[in-house]
Amino acid sequence: MKKFHIELTGFLEMDTDQERDARILAERILEEIRSVFSEHGAIQDCSIDIGSVTERPLTRRYR
Repeated sequence: MKKFHIELTGFLEMDTDQERDARILAERILEEIRSVFSEHGAIQDCSIDIGSVTERPLTRRYR
């Protein structure tokens, strides 16, 4: 049997009022991803975390 190390990259962009809300939502999403990973017997080890949170300028106006 061979082992493979897979590194995932990407981003989430979300609209919230506060950075804290964005972090909480991202953590909830990561918990769901970790849960899915744990259900697959082939995945022996996994580490997935938030690397950074940065505020982005609004691209549209909210009313």
